[in-house]
Amino acid sequence: MNTNRFETFYDAVLAIVITILVLKIPQPLNPSWGAFFSNSLNILTYAIVFLAIINIWYNNHNLFQYFDEINNRALFAYGINLFLISLFPYFASWISRNPYSLTAETIFGVIILIADISHILAILAVYGANGYNEKLEELNIKPIHFLAPILIIVIGFIISYTIYAPGIYVASLISVFVSIVYNRVQRKEFDDTERFEALIDAIAAIILTIIVLEIPMAANGSLGALLDLKLDFLAYIISFIVVFNMWKLTYNVFSIVDKINYRVIWSTASMLFFLSLIPYLTTFVSMNFHEFIPQCLYGINFLILSICLSLSTYQMKRLDKSNLCLQKAFDNYNNLILSIVFTCISIAIGYFYYPPTIIMFCLLSICVQWVLVAKKINLLDII
Repeated sequence: MNTNRFETFYDAVLAIVITILVLKIPQPLNPSWGAFFSNSLNILTYAIVFLAIINIWYNNHNLFQYFDEINNRALFAYGINLFLISLFPYFASWISRNPYSLTAETIFGVIILIADISHILAILAVYGANGYNEKLEELNIKPIHFLAPILIIVIGFIISYTIYAPGIYVASLISVFVSIVYNRVQRKEFDDTERFEALIDAIAAIILTIIVLEIPMAANGSLGALLDLKLDFLAYIISFIVVFNMWKLTYNVFSIVDKINYRVIWSTASMLFFLSLIPYLTTFVSMNFHEFIPQCLYGINFLILSICLSLSTYQMKRLDKSNLCLQKAFDNYNNLILSIVFTCISIAIGYFYYPPTIIMFCLLSICVQWVLVAKKINLLDII
């Protein structure tokens, strides 16, 4: 079986799992810093699972560069792996709400362990079906790369059942970072960016569509009931434009990029993480539209998005210095400076005078960016 369709299906499942997990984060009880940070464990858990899934995607993307066929044994193992990954949102949310529950810790740990084992079995099946493929040897995968995450989780079980109940949770966090560090050491480069672009497109598309799910239903069928939700729809429209703008910027970048590496992938993945928080923050803002703290968090997230995208383009320029089109198109960071200035001004105005200024300035910043980008595109004739 050719791997192309399977890769598309696999990536789509991962993209959906990543994005629906944010819907499991409960909204703060009130628009205060204390209420927001009371959900810090939920957000941390979401970040851990997000990193873990991106790392899984990276490992498979790296592996699938070296073969074009996959057999039924590998498909079966990957099917089990996808099933367990699809359970991550539910049990990650459960453990974040019950971090000291040994039952929640145990079930979460078992799912992580079986997911790791099924992934190992899938890789072994791939190797078994492609024994003639000498290119696979270039991966230089050693047994310790398989066993390290499992051993860390096992140690977490021991800690949870002896001295510290959240040991499995902490071990899961450590195992994710160990795997990420290992991938960082490999310094792999990819000449084909299409699969990563497809992942970005899928995540952005899902984010765009799930934001609307957070808009409450009108109380009845009257126009007045619908108009009562005008602030919810306004927040949704602005967030839609923010997400679409970030997708458009990544499209502009990748349309002239010839290769990517680990740093590009993870800097872009960081941008995707904060982009995936948009549905959560949109709901927080719409429920408290005239409050400063929700608006401030939205503005800070918008600024971080700009920083992450600037880091991503910076890494691309470092990687491909011979790409004159790329170097010229992003020869400055005016968009980042613009976002910083607009965000700082809007937060100051929002704090002292009118909080909704912040989200309005995010929209204004995007409009100005579109004008600047359009001028550069016309001048360079590159996109």
